[in-house]
Amino acid sequence: YYRIRLFCYKYEKNTKDLMINLFPTPLKIVTNKSFKNTDLVKHCHKLSKKVDRGGNNWINKNTYNTCTTHNICKDIKFKKLNDWIYKEVNLFVKEIGFKGVDKSKTIGWFNIYNKKDFQELHNHNFHLVSAIYYLKTNKNSAKTWFKNPLPENPNTPEFDSNNPYTWGTYFVEPKNNNLIIFKSNLDHCVETQQDDSTRITLAYNFDLGGK
Repeated sequence: YYRIRLFCYKYEKNTKDLMINLFPTPLKIVTNKSFKNTDLVKHCHKLSKKVDRGGNNWINKNTYNTCTTHNICKDIKFKKLNDWIYKEVNLFVKEIGFKGVDKSKTIGWFNIYNKKDFQELHNHNFHLVSAIYYLKTNKNSAKTWFKNPLPENPNTPEFDSNNPYTWGTYFVEPKNNNLIIFKSNLDHCVETQQDDSTRITLAYNFDLGGK
């Protein structure tokens, strides 16, 4: 409250007009330039042969995933990559006003998308921050789409790609070794995979830590 009043006081003293971006929706994309993903791709394929499919409450039952069946945060093969991801996520949460995440509570899994697989619109609302890491993709791989969190309104502005105020959705082109970090309440989905090659992603949910 006091911060708001201080801002209003400063604005009243300012003679210039001011556009305020209230309650912005942060999404960060970071590239891991040094990581070689070949071994982890092989490891995921190997695990998919012996670990039960997860995501029992998902609408799409075809996409292989290890949600609730294999936590990659506890898999030593993922440790080097996970450590880098923890570092980037902690930087992100501090940028948006939190102290950090509790590493011990982190949940992670991998998804293998074959042709015609998709992921319905959903969120991870009971967590603080979520992340997606593109482990194996190509230029034709399915995009990740994010939905504007504001309530739908019949008075929709005319779309302008140069004006974020007009955006109803936003998609991220999948690129190997890119990490997407966003607040967990942001709705997102994966469009249908049309390419014959597999698309492999890692997904994480992070909770607030006190240190």
